[in-house]
Amino acid sequence: MNQIYYELDCSALMCYFEIRINDVVVFSLNVDGQASMDIPINSGILEKGEQDIEIRVLPLSGGKELHKEAYVRYKVIEYDVSSGDFKFMRQFENFQTSPVQKNIPFLIHKSVFIANVSYKLDAWQNGVNLKDVSFDLKEALIKEGNKLVDMLNNKDYKLFIDKLSKKEKNVAIAMYLNASESKSRISQITDEIEEGFKAVPIKNEVYIEYSAYNKLATLKRLNRMPALYLENSRTNEEIVLDIRFCGFPGKDQFEIF
Repeated sequence: MNQIYYELDCSALMCYFEIRINDVVVFSLNVDGQASMDIPINSGILEKGEQDIEIRVLPLSGGKELHKEAYVRYKVIEYDVSSGDFKFMRQFENFQTSPVQKNIPFLIHKSVFIANVSYKLDAWQNGVNLKDVSFDLKEALIKEGNKLVDMLNNKDYKLFIDKLSKKEKNVAIAMYLNASESKSRISQITDEIEEGFKAVPIKNEVYIEYSAYNKLATLKRLNRMPALYLENSRTNEEIVLDIRFCGFPGKDQFEIF
């Protein structure tokens, strides 16, 4: 069976930008200069068919205005990776964001492409609109996030792995990972804890980033980085954890994707 894999061949200049596939952020980067990269996007593809792409271009971190020459160029490339190598299948249309206009602080470019993946993920499709909930969502997410912090710092690894099980299962399916590769994703986090990293408690100075048409919510720090992260005070290194919360009708607990 073919294992169809998609990458965004992307270049950017003087901006902070996000790539959203079906409104799920699959990549973001602050580019203080110029950069080119190939970005895997299968993690945002739930099943075969039409896929929405949205590129959001914002001022560099700490800035309020877009650089006058800021842009993002991109194209989708399809591969078959079933042999273990990247077999080129086809390339989709080239796109570029529109020129920067004075007093407009961001750029958005939207496009679509047809994906031919063979899988169908059970993910956030049936989640509730988190902007419609009747409780204090930020407070609830901080509480949930700090539960994960406690699990890591108390080395309750089994409980932490259980919490991330659906997310990791979907990543393994979408990225065609074998059991060993999938296991190593989690073990990288636990290994870092054993080597001196600690999860940093989430404080109130965070904001909610909505995605997946408001069915996923992520806590972000004011520097746009995830609120859940590990820190090594000895080496001054930081590792961020990309955790998105989803709520489902009739359930009083969040699930992680």
